Amino acid sequence: MGQGLIIKEVIQGSLAEEAGIRPGQRIVSINGNKLQDLIDLEFYQADGEIAVLLECDQEGSFEVVFEKDPDERLGLVLDPPPIRRCPNDCDFCFVDQMPPGQRQSLYIRDEDYRYSFMYGNFITLTNLSEKDYQRILSQRLSPLYISVHATDPVVRKRLLRNERAPDILERIDLLVKGGIRLQTQIVVTPGVNDGEVLDRSVKELSARYPGVSSLAIVPVGLTQHRSNLPSIAQIDMDFARKMLGVIERYQRPFIEKWDDPFVYPADEWYVIAGKSFPALKRYGSLLQLGNGVGMVSLFQTQWRQRLSRSRQGFPSLSEMDPENSPPCIALITGTAFKPYLLKLVALLEEKFPGWNGKIRVIQVENRLFGASVTVAGLLAGNDILDAVHKEGLPSGAWILIPDVAIRTDSDVLIDDVSVSALSQTIGTPVFQVPSEASGFWDWVLEKLASLEHRSDRLKAVAR
Repeated sequence: MGQGLIIKEVIQGSLAEEAGIRPGQRIVSINGNKLQDLIDLEFYQADGEIAVLLECDQEGSFEVVFEKDPDERLGLVLDPPPIRRCPNDCDFCFVDQMPPGQRQSLYIRDEDYRYSFMYGNFITLTNLSEKDYQRILSQRLSPLYISVHATDPVVRKRLLRNERAPDILERIDLLVKGGIRLQTQIVVTPGVNDGEVLDRSVKELSARYPGVSSLAIVPVGLTQHRSNLPSIAQIDMDFARKMLGVIERYQRPFIEKWDDPFVYPADEWYVIAGKSFPALKRYGSLLQLGNGVGMVSLFQTQWRQRLSRSRQGFPSLSEMDPENSPPCIALITGTAFKPYLLKLVALLEEKFPGWNGKIRVIQVENRLFGASVTVAGLLAGNDILDAVHKEGLPSGAWILIPDVAIRTDSDVLIDDVSVSALSQTIGTPVFQVPSEASGFWDWVLEKLASLEHRSDRLKAVAR
C-alpha cells in the first residue's frame, strides 16, 4: 500500500470523474509504466487506449481502462514534484538577496528541469544525471529554458561559482541533437560577461539555431539586501544605452538571414536607458515573454488595438449608475511601468472622454527589496498598502493588482499578504487582474457589464 502519486483534484466533467476516480486516491501506473511525477502522467496519458492502475487505502488496487482521443486528458491534478536544489553559488543569485523574515520557500535555490519544462523556470544544466538527460530526450521535454551566462567555460564557472559546472555547449549540443528546443538567457554582469565574452556567447549560441531558438540578454538584478555578498556594478543609463546598441548590432544579421532577431533585450534595458520600446514585431514569436522580454510592447499594442476596435459602445464609469459602480479604478504598478501606463490611460481618455479622471495609476515603490527593484512582479502587499493610503482613494474604488505579482494558484503576494486581506484592511474592493492588456480589458468590461445588468434588474424590481 501507499504506492503512486496522490490525486489532488479531479476536474469536473472529465474522463476521470466519469470513471469514478476521486481525490485522495493514488495513481500508480499507466499501461504498466510507473509514474514518478506529473510529467509522467502527461506523457503516458497521451495514448488512445490506456489502462490506469490506481490504489486506495479502503479499496486496494484497481484498474480503469480508457478509450479516448490521444490529445484528451484524464482530468487529474497532482501536486508538483519536490523541487531540486541548485548546486551553484552565483554572486547575483536573487535568493541570496532576499530580505529576512519571508516564507521559507523564497530561500530555496531551485534548479529543476521538470519545472523548466512545465513553468519556464531557467536552469543551468549543472545538476542533471545521464538518466535525467535520457528522460528529457525520450519524453521530448521541450522547450527547456537555460541560463547560459557565458559559453566560455572559465567565465561561466566563475559566474556560477561552481568548478564542477560542465561545458555548457556540450550539454546544449546533446539536447539539440535529440530534438529539444532551448530558450536561453545571459544575465549580464558588467566587466565579467559583457564585451568580448558576450560576443563569443552570442556567436556560439546562434550557431546552434534553431535548436537554440532564442537568447535573452538580461541586466543583473540587485536588491538592497547584499550583505556579505561580492560587489557588483550597478547598471546605469549609459551602460543600458550602450548595451541596447550592442544588441541591435547582434540582431541585424540574424534578421537578414532568418527574419528572426534571435537575440532579445529584456524590457528592463529600455526602462533603465529611458528609451522607447520597439514595435512588437521586433520580438518575433514572443518566445521569452515570461522572462520579461516584450511584455511592455505587447501591452501597449494590445491596449491600442482594443481602443481602435472599440469605436463605439466602450462603456465608461461616468455612464453607469453611481450607486452600483466604483467611483474610480486604481491600477497598481511598479515604478518601471508607470510612465508607459500613464500614456496609455491618456490615450483612453482622449478617445473616450467618459473615462476622464476615472482611472488612477498608483506607483508602488519597492521597499521590501529596495528602489533598484522596479518591476510589478515583485511588489509586496505591505508596500501596496502604503501606496494606496498615500493616494487617498474615494470609498468604493476598485484596486486592481496585476496577476504577475500574485503567487500561482493563490491570492498571495511575495510577502504573504493576500489580496483578500488587502481588501479588508483598505476597506475597498481589491482584485487581481490579467497582466496582458487584452485580458485586462476583458476583465474590466465584463465586470462593468455585470454591474450594469445588476443595476437594471434592481431598477426593474423597484418599479
